[in-house]
Amino acid sequence: MLSNAFPIEREADILQKEKGYFTLEFRNVRNKLSAELLLKEVKNSKEEFKKSFLRGIFLGCGILSAPPSYHIEMHLEKDIERKFVSKMLTKFYTKHSMKNDKIYITGRGNVERFLYLIGASSTFLILEEDAVEKALSNELNRKTNFEYANLKRQSDASTKQLRILNELKKNGKFDSLNEELKEVAFLRMKYPYASLSELSQFSGHLSKQAIYHRLRKIIKKYEE
Repeated sequence: MLSNAFPIEREADILQKEKGYFTLEFRNVRNKLSAELLLKEVKNSKEEFKKSFLRGIFLGCGILSAPPSYHIEMHLEKDIERKFVSKMLTKFYTKHSMKNDKIYITGRGNVERFLYLIGASSTFLILEEDAVEKALSNELNRKTNFEYANLKRQSDASTKQLRILNELKKNGKFDSLNEELKEVAFLRMKYPYASLSELSQFSGHLSKQAIYHRLRKIIKKYEE
């Protein structure tokens, strides 16, 4: 590819592999590759070539951190190179920042957008699956916490109502309640920890709201 795009005079190419890493060495190079010329060629190239260039930049000097941080950084020593890559990322609507000699891409959405841009589809899908799992886990935790809070409120209310009814019976004040309030009182004592909806079903004719208001009346009478 270098021979076709930027002819480099050299005696030989040495390809070596050590511990899973490949090294390509140009032997006895007689003319240097011009970074400025390379950037100029990329700037005037088609969109797919620009994406391939970014892919090479990431593979050559980039790091992708593992979740949950969702973080990419690319180390570019020369200012002209950093600015060039930054302009390309902006062109492809990828949010990033520059600090010292590095370009940073943070946030799951931005990282995924960049990976999709450079064609890293398998890693992109891994992050998507991780995001879905986290969303499901968060939703499950939210529902669990919500249900626990509801059960605790229901349990606390039932405990208070039972305590008041027992106090009224102990003090001989229970019989002073009218028949409507007694009906609900007997329901609560028969089904100590049933919800209002369940008490409504057990009664056969009282609505949830009616039971709630009658229990409130009993509490009010006790407090008075």
